[in-house]
Amino acid sequence: MPSPARKIVINSPRVVLLTALTGALLIVASVVIVLQTRTPHISKINYSELYQIAETGSATSLIIESDTLLVQSRQGVAQQATVTSDAIRQELVQEFRKHNVPIEFRPVQTGWGTTLLNWGVPLVTVLFLGLIGWRVYAGMNGNVGSFSMPDQNGKPDVSFADVAGVDEATAELAETIDFLRDPARFGRLGGRAPRGILLYGPPGTGKTLLARAIAGEAGVPFLLASGSSFQEKFAGVGASRVRRLFAEGKKVSPCIIFIDEIDALGRARGRGNDSATADQDQTLNQLLIEMDGFDQSSSIVVIGSTNRPDVLDRALTRPGRFDREIAVNLADVRGREAILRVHARRMQLDVELDLSWVARGTPGFSGADLANLLNEAAIAATRDNSTAVGRAHIESARDRILMGAERHGFMIDEDERYATAVHEAGHVAVGVAVQHGDPIHKVSILPRGRALGVTQSLPERDRLMKKREYLEDQIAVLLGGRAAEQILLATMTAGASNDIQRAVEIARSMVSEFGMSPLGPIYLGDPTKEPMSQSLLDRVEEAVNTIINTQLARACETVAASRDSIARLVELLLEHDTVEADGIEQCFAAVPGLTAANVAEADRSLLGARASRPQLSA
Repeated sequence: MPSPARKIVINSPRVVLLTALTGALLIVASVVIVLQTRTPHISKINYSELYQIAETGSATSLIIESDTLLVQSRQGVAQQATVTSDAIRQELVQEFRKHNVPIEFRPVQTGWGTTLLNWGVPLVTVLFLGLIGWRVYAGMNGNVGSFSMPDQNGKPDVSFADVAGVDEATAELAETIDFLRDPARFGRLGGRAPRGILLYGPPGTGKTLLARAIAGEAGVPFLLASGSSFQEKFAGVGASRVRRLFAEGKKVSPCIIFIDEIDALGRARGRGNDSATADQDQTLNQLLIEMDGFDQSSSIVVIGSTNRPDVLDRALTRPGRFDREIAVNLADVRGREAILRVHARRMQLDVELDLSWVARGTPGFSGADLANLLNEAAIAATRDNSTAVGRAHIESARDRILMGAERHGFMIDEDERYATAVHEAGHVAVGVAVQHGDPIHKVSILPRGRALGVTQSLPERDRLMKKREYLEDQIAVLLGGRAAEQILLATMTAGASNDIQRAVEIARSMVSEFGMSPLGPIYLGDPTKEPMSQSLLDRVEEAVNTIINTQLARACETVAASRDSIARLVELLLEHDTVEADGIEQCFAAVPGLTAANVAEADRSLLGARASRPQLSA
């Protein structure tokens, strides 16, 4: 079947403009060619020839244009010479006058190119400066926020059904929705609704989504702006944009003005004496004036979100501006399950996949992290050509997020692989022995990210308060790898650097923040802002070293008592690369009839396996 012919639109503006430009160029080219053909041929002569013509009087006319002398001979030939000296030109004129030759002085005639430059350059300059001014004006008066109007059919684009895991914040915002729906209800008894609501919490907890859900449930316009949009290189632009933002809100009230990342706009004033800080303070002052100028009938609610409520100016967070501060924290296990169900609506999940199991295995995950988890699982299922997302895909996605992607093309020597297995088995041995730590979920010697091996532990519950015993067990587990290196390999490797760093950070927090040391309840804070005595800092370091060395000795004792179990786990790791919780439990299960001779035999088998491999350098 032949394809339909393309229809050419002759009267389109682009075609008309191109046609006009082509015609103008053709006309100019034709005029230039005609003028060049009509111009008579003029021969060039030197000064000697020109002087000879002046002496003989063989010229019929002389035309002088600045340095150029045009002579017309009696034979009708035009000759041209250039004389730059005024004295010589005057002498030549006297010679021509002796023979009564007509002399004409003409002004210098500029060509069309020179005329074009004389007129075109100023015109282009003016246009260029005008374009720059227009861009500056457009940048200073650009759109600060974007409107989101309610749907025509009355259904909200985003509602509370799309938000999960923040039930407490949703309950506190219910009164705001009632106020936007019926503003007169709150003024009936003399009260007023909150003028401003500040949402704060960790990143990814759904603060922006919650604000959109409020607008959707209330059915009012939603004006979105970011805190950074008020910052500009021109002074005074921020305050102007604040005024324009609230002016637009008053036109469509009742409405919601949502300022995302308000800490970029509302940081505490007086941080410096430079002009940039002064302009930021001016912008904040304008925001304070606009928020304090609301009357009861304005029906405008300002909602701000931030991850740093501690840096906001106190005048901004006082009652009358931001009346309520609502914490949007990380969800618990029930909230995570609800969030997973919201994000799994458009996904094809395996019937055997239990979302409550996924929620229990993702403590500390925010709503954005859970959405990313399901997305990575869907990608893994698509890569495997599966018909639905199953448990294996969730496991793969969680390992990728927590431990990094597997480095399949990375080659590792056999001695380093064996040392990595012993190191990770030491973590597992201590993690199984402690009473207050998190259970070990998986151990692997496959390189992931920057690590050669990973031991993963998943909390059984959300810990809102960490006890001293839990922190000590955590330090012991981190140092279990170094303990296994010292006892089983009789050496030390650089693979424990990250474990030591994390262990020291926990120990320092126990001493200088939590008061879990013989020094008592002390708090150092920031040493750069609060000067500390050197003796106190030395005592803190001594207490930190005591905690580290105590837990390292404890880890060494645990590793020495679990050599047989470590030997079994090392062999499994060398064979399968990854061992799940079931395999770990089998390796460290109590063996009936275990005697000292059996333990010694296990030690000899482990030492013999180590002796058969290349030795590690210290």
